[in-house]
Amino acid sequence: MSFFEKSVNNYLTKKAGKAVSKLDPRLQGIVNSFFPGIAGGIENYSDNSFINQRLSSSEALADAVTQAGLIKTESTSEVLSKSYDWRARLRPKGAGADLIYQADNNGLLAPLKKTGGMVWQTTPNIFLSGMTDYNEQLLHGMNYPIYTYNSSRPPTLPVTADFYANDIYDAQYLLAVWHFLRTVTKSYFGEQTGDKKGTPPPVLIFEYMGDHGFNKVPVILRDYTIQLPDDVDYVPVVSKVDGKDQTTYMPMRMNISVNLVPSVAPHKVREKFNVESFRNGKLYKDGFI
Repeated sequence: MSFFEKSVNNYLTKKAGKAVSKLDPRLQGIVNSFFPGIAGGIENYSDNSFINQRLSSSEALADAVTQAGLIKTESTSEVLSKSYDWRARLRPKGAGADLIYQADNNGLLAPLKKTGGMVWQTTPNIFLSGMTDYNEQLLHGMNYPIYTYNSSRPPTLPVTADFYANDIYDAQYLLAVWHFLRTVTKSYFGEQTGDKKGTPPPVLIFEYMGDHGFNKVPVILRDYTIQLPDDVDYVPVVSKVDGKDQTTYMPMRMNISVNLVPSVAPHKVREKFNVESFRNGKLYKDGFI
């Protein structure tokens, strides 16, 4: 930088510093967070000191994000740290898991049983849309309607993501996911269902993002969409059903969308739900969203 450029830069920096020094101290802190040294400290915010400080802030932020993924549990003897699994997961409830997996005599759902349900391989795309219903009354000659509260509805959960099969094991997992979605949307019907006749599709549990995200939310799977693209290779997956080998070709990439609807038992809503408890975050652990 030339002597002239340095002189102009120093002059502008001093002018800016005087202007900032007249601001409220809280505003000065905000300005300094974006332009360190403009109100004192680093004289030239375009030099290496400014760049190094910004890099240091970025490193601190990255370290904070890493630490946020760790849960520390206090005990009388020691402090334990473990990694928290915040991936999106759709799984059967406790009793439903035994019903679904034990009926799988041929092992088609075995990969999902090992992972504790359908786990999204990549970060899914989710759009939340809650709803509050009001009755609208507009009398003759009125300019503004009168609204009376009716009810509130929890947000539906459309979850969309790509799934990949990089090897034969991933392809087996994709087949298990496909089979799982087709299975949990079926009810018991027909002469061969025995005493389970009339049993509806099971209520599932959706988990994602940790304690105050989607914490063991009971949901029903309303519908699903699976895209089988034409621009990828397909991997053969061999399954053994009734002692015979069966081959299914799975794509190396497919997009899966599921629409989940929260389904909390009426007695749980009546006995546990409280607006104050929900506001302070206590009810997230009970599946309320």
